[in-house]
Amino acid sequence: MEFIPEQEIIDLLKELGITSRQSGESVVLLEMPSGGTTVCDCLCSSEQDCCEKEGWKCHTMDSGDVITSLLGAIHKIHKGQTVLIPSCKWRSVFDAVAFSMAEDEAWQEFDASATIKLNTRDPLIFESGDEHTLTGLITSLMKDGEGEDQSVFLISVGVPLLIHVQPSGPVKMWLGNEALADEVREHYAG
Repeated sequence: MEFIPEQEIIDLLKELGITSRQSGESVVLLEMPSGGTTVCDCLCSSEQDCCEKEGWKCHTMDSGDVITSLLGAIHKIHKGQTVLIPSCKWRSVFDAVAFSMAEDEAWQEFDASATIKLNTRDPLIFESGDEHTLTGLITSLMKDGEGEDQSVFLISVGVPLLIHVQPSGPVKMWLGNEALADEVREHYAG
């Protein structure tokens, strides 16, 4: 796991059609174009208002099931490199998961060396051997994070998808084609 400069993934973002927009002073939200072949799914906890909008299919479930479903989807698509991009600066994400990730040795080693990147939005890349740390980080963020400024975007290199992981949900997924959507939906559609 390592930080890479934002410029190194510009081509990947363009290839996937991912755009960004400002939300408030410090939050940058990423989106894929909906419609066409892109499938838009949302995982909402039953404690939230459903986020269903035109073009989105909302799957409502218990908050624990949102996390389990998201981790199943990540396991399905994490075949090589997965990139996380924060909606704000990394500092807020690292602060949110500090306690929960305290026992993950790989994360603690990384956390100790990450200080110079905490005030950036530089993407964090996870290799295939980092899946345990990736899923631990996502679980901690979903349980301990608060608000959109501690959310992250997940992109799996070579897979046409974008996932917006917001603490406590909802989790929004742009899936680049119906075949990918069918594979990922195995983890949350009943």
